[in-house]
Parts: sequence; structure tokens; C-alpha cells
Amino acid sequence: MEMNDTGSSAIRNIEDAADRMIELLSQLFKSNTILISVHGVSSDPLLRIFNREELTGPDTDRSAFLDPICSLIILNDNKPLLVSDTHKQPASPALDFIHTQGVHSFIGVPLHTEDGESLGTICLMDPAAGRYTKEELDILSAMAYFFTYIMNLENKLEDVEQRSQSKMELFAMLSHEIRTPMNGIIGMTDLMMTTDMNEQQQYYMEIIESSNSKLLQFLNDVLDFSKMEAGKLLIEKEPFDIITALEESVYLFSTKAFEKNLEVILNVDSEIPLYVLGDAPKIRQIIMNIVSNALKFTHAGEILIELKSLPVHREEIGIRITVTDSGIGIAQDKLKLLFNKYTQVHQSSELHHYGGTGLGLAICRQLVELMGGEISAESQEGTGTKLEVTLYLEKYTSLPSIPFEKDVLESIKILVVDDNQTSLQVISSVLEDWSVAVSSARTAGEALEFLAANNDYDLILMDKDIAGTEATELAKHMRQLAPGRKLPVILLAPLGTNLDEETKAQFASIIIKPIRKVHLLNNILALLKHSKPES
Repeated sequence: MEMNDTGSSAIRNIEDAADRMIELLSQLFKSNTILISVHGVSSDPLLRIFNREELTGPDTDRSAFLDPICSLIILNDNKPLLVSDTHKQPASPALDFIHTQGVHSFIGVPLHTEDGESLGTICLMDPAAGRYTKEELDILSAMAYFFTYIMNLENKLEDVEQRSQSKMELFAMLSHEIRTPMNGIIGMTDLMMTTDMNEQQQYYMEIIESSNSKLLQFLNDVLDFSKMEAGKLLIEKEPFDIITALEESVYLFSTKAFEKNLEVILNVDSEIPLYVLGDAPKIRQIIMNIVSNALKFTHAGEILIELKSLPVHREEIGIRITVTDSGIGIAQDKLKLLFNKYTQVHQSSELHHYGGTGLGLAICRQLVELMGGEISAESQEGTGTKLEVTLYLEKYTSLPSIPFEKDVLESIKILVVDDNQTSLQVISSVLEDWSVAVSSARTAGEALEFLAANNDYDLILMDKDIAGTEATELAKHMRQLAPGRKLPVILLAPLGTNLDEETKAQFASIIIKPIRKVHLLNNILALLKHSKPES
């Protein structure tokens, strides 16, 4: 089926609602065929069909294909129906017919008015047997209830404001009704994860846990978006630490990023004030949506998150949040659709299934615009993507985020060793801003050459993962090149790294990556204060 671009328009009529619903269902379910049939609402019956691949059966007129499907629901007392295998189900003309069309598994739910009058059906079909579960049938029933509700609104409500309010209430009601059993599932899942399980059971529980998280995220996205469309989402102004908000949001995704062997790099401008006035939860939501997106579509390389200050505008402080990844990128003809509702600009592959509701970045755009800001994207397919958010927040205090002069580390010499070029540049630039004399090395060989030529460094910053070299062994070699004095070596370790006591003993301190600037400075100052020549 060829989808209409409805991402930038409101639902104006039942046709728009059907288009929007079938797009959403195609993202929620992996079904080959999705069908929405509506009658009795307008003069002409409404039919929407989505096919990932054409069914293998002989060519059949759509209406001839539709009648047997509708009869399956009618003969089931107009109740939801799940057929795991059309070949094994008790024979009926309708089942025999759709089986010849290549359908082996089927779920269908009725659409009806509040008075019980039949309005049509929503069905999912697939050539694979055993595709559907009772839980999926329940979700489809909830979506059918939602769709029926919208149809009733089209018949009853007289203006857009009433429709928007009622839809928001519906989303809130659906959210509540689904959250209640979901909270129980999540609680039991958390308890089960603490018990002893074999490898297969652990795998199943991880799938359940992941599914719980995705469903709750979907509910949150839909509810937030319904509030925004109804004009009910308000922007608050409270004092908060913008740097901490950014760093904590990034840290939530860092462990998963490091599990994918991605480098996560923070680069925060020292000119950002300690506190600003704004809506901290919504700014965190924007950051988390963008970083989550970068993580989803980046399978190798790095994710760079930057927070920069802009020229002051009246009594405001301008900030720019930039997230740059080395992911799969976006084709230029799809880039303009990136912030549209219910839109996916990436196709899943055999290696990667991306999923999602297509709401995350649309919500970001709405939130940014509500705060009077701007959001933009640049991308090149196969190279990566850069998203920029510009916001103007009110000043709350002029206190700096790092309460030290720029020459706080003047006359200090530091050797930085990191095999990631971007990380090395960011760390070196931060140190140079504090007047440090920096030497940068990307390999163990380069680091040892620097020490052999000049061993009067005050300390060394070393990444845990230097290609082809154990950090502990490299630290030992470095100390051998600086005999007669205690050379402090700081290990830069990814969040979630488990280090044994022997490894920890090799280093004067350990700083967690992504590196927080204030942590870096405090560690350096503490080590320099206590560092003394060996007797």
C-alpha cells in the first residue's frame, strides 16, 4: 500500500483516521497484511489495505476477498477472533477461501457503535502459521476500540476543540487501562530477574523486560503527543542545572552504548552558567529522545554530545545541544520527513530491526517549538547524523559551572592517551582551556615515545581500551620510563566497567567515561596536591 504523508496534518475525517491507524498498526505489528474495513459511516464503504508483500494466492477482486474475512468475525458472534493456522482450523468456506490466498494465521476484531451496530473490522493476516498471540489480539482490540471512538467523535462532536479534548481523554483512559496490568507485569518481571534462571529462561525474561519498556514508551509518547495537539501541555519555569541534566540523561544510555563498543563523548562549554530557568523534565526528554535515536542507528564508531553557549539575548542565555553520531545516516529525500509524526526514515534489515512509533523526534520538535527554540538535522547516508537544538533560557544565576580561573592548571604537563581521535581532541582541548601543556597520543607506542623523550609529565590520562594494548601493562612500562618519582596515571574507564582490585591498584584514580568536566578537574587537582617525589 502506498502511504499518504499525513505526518504534518491533523485528522480531519474518517479517511485520515484510517490512514493514520493503518500506518500505526504497520509499525506495531510485523504482519504481512493489515486490513481496515468500515461501512455505515458515509455513503461509500471505506477500505484500507497494507501489504508488505503481495499474498501468494490467485488475483482476487478486493470486495470478493473482503466478504469472507468479514464473515469470519460475524460468525464468531461479532467478537475478536484468533486463528493460529487456517489449515488446521475446523473447515469453513471463509477459512478455506483465505487459505487459498496464502493466509495461514489471522486475527480480527470488530468495529461497532456504542449501541452494538456493526461498523466493520480490523484484521491482521500473515502467510506464516502461529504468528499471533492472545496478547496481540488484546492490543488490536484496544486499538479497534480507539479507532471506533474516533469514528464516533466524527459523528458526534461539532468542533475541533471538542474532538481534541475527547481524544486526549481517550488516550489518557487507554493509557491508564493498559498501564494497570503493565505495572503488574513489570513488577513480576523485576522479581523474576532476581531469581536463579537458566540461560533460556534469562533470554525470555529479557525479551519481556524489553517489550515492557517499549510499550510504556509508546504510551508515554502517544499521551504526550495528544496533550500537545490539544494544547494542554504547559511549559514550566524552574531553576535547574542544565549541565547536570544533560550529563545524567546521557549517562542513562552510556552503558548500552559501551556494550555496542561505541565511544560516548561529552563536550560541555565552561561558559554555561550553573543554573538557568526552564522546564528541566521536558529538556531531559528532548535530550533522551535524540540520544536514544543516535544509539539506535549507530552500530560502530561514536556519539558526540555537545553543549555550547550562544551570545546572550536580552536576559536570556542561549544554549545549543548537538548530538553527532557515526551511524547509518539518512537519505536526503527522507531527511525532510525526520520530524513528521508516525514516520520511519529507516528500513529494518536482516541484521537490525529498528521499530518504534515514529513519535520521538516529532515530540522533540513540538517541545522545542513550545519553548521558542529551533531544531534541525544534517545527515549523509552511510556517514552519520547531526541534530541541533537551540534554546533560549532565562538566567537564574551568574555563577559559573566550574568555579576556577582558566589558568587553574598553568605550568602543568599532562600526557593524554586515547585511541579515539574525537575523544582525544575533546580531552586535550578541555585541558588546554585550563592552561595545561598537553601531549596527545593515540597508540601505546606514541605514548612511550613521548615519555622516553621527556619524562617530566605531572600526570597521565589513559583510556582503558588502547588498541592492542592492556592498560595495566602500559602503565607499568610508563613508570619504568620515569624512575625515581611517583608518576600518577589516571584510568579513563567506560561506565559499567568492572575492574578487579589488582587493576585498580595500578592507577592513581579512575574517571568514568563519558567524562564530566568537573570530575576531571577535581581528580587532577586532588592528585597534584598529594603527588610527591619518591624518597
